[in-house]
Amino acid sequence: MSTSQLSSRRAALLSLPALALLLPFLLAVVFILRFSLSEEAQAISGYTLAHYQALLDPFLLRSLVLTLKLAFLSTMICVVLAVPIAMLMAAIQTPLWRRVVTSMVLLPMILNLLIQSYGWIMALGPKGVVNNLLLQMGLTTSPVQLLFNELGILIGLVQTALPLAVFPILGAMRSISREYLEAADSLGAPAWRSFFSITLPLLKPGLIGAASIVFAFNASAFAVPLLMGGRRVQMLGVAIRDMVSPLYDWSGAAAAGVTLIFITIVIMGVATWLTTGNTKSNKGAHA
Repeated sequence: MSTSQLSSRRAALLSLPALALLLPFLLAVVFILRFSLSEEAQAISGYTLAHYQALLDPFLLRSLVLTLKLAFLSTMICVVLAVPIAMLMAAIQTPLWRRVVTSMVLLPMILNLLIQSYGWIMALGPKGVVNNLLLQMGLTTSPVQLLFNELGILIGLVQTALPLAVFPILGAMRSISREYLEAADSLGAPAWRSFFSITLPLLKPGLIGAASIVFAFNASAFAVPLLMGGRRVQMLGVAIRDMVSPLYDWSGAAAAGVTLIFITIVIMGVATWLTTGNTKSNKGAHA
């Protein structure tokens, strides 16, 4: 047996524990897929595509478009905010301050989503901190509607998903050799030119990875849209929840969930392809 075959077999054996852990989740997806094809709404019986055809209803189509829109906008904002945060974390040398900054970035992932959402409701409500500040500064004569609309949901999505964008970009940032930046500095390039010509192109794999993770996370969001958007902004996650209860249309909810999973997988697949293509082009250029 050749060395490459031994390496492939060793890699396959090492991946078995990970596959065993993922198997229950894969089986759950298969179960949901089967439920989405059921003729009955509350039990698995027969096969039909009627539940997928029902997703063409204007209400559900608007929910899907709104979900993709808010997921895309929140992803772009998260990536833009994550770049300077990742640069700061990469530049910190003191272990204590590095742990402090890391803990602050991870805070949205540590706190419960309900606590965070209620905190935003208290801050952005008509009598909240933000509106009181605007009124005292004379910037507005009446409270600004910052909740139960797309803006409120967007704020919540960005805040909860920001850590998911920071750490992939931080990993890519730490892999950039300081020699590139030192060479640009020695040639007289200003800091902004080094960032756009050297740092940003080398961050592309991290940026794409961060964007795909945040998009997948926010496209399936449920708690934040429900609490900060209420019934006025119906994202697909909230619509799926309503199908499960009180409508008890479990097959319809399964079809909507499978559709959302498929769209997310396609987007992440495109992101992976872009990252792989970028890596191969960089290797070819260095060769």
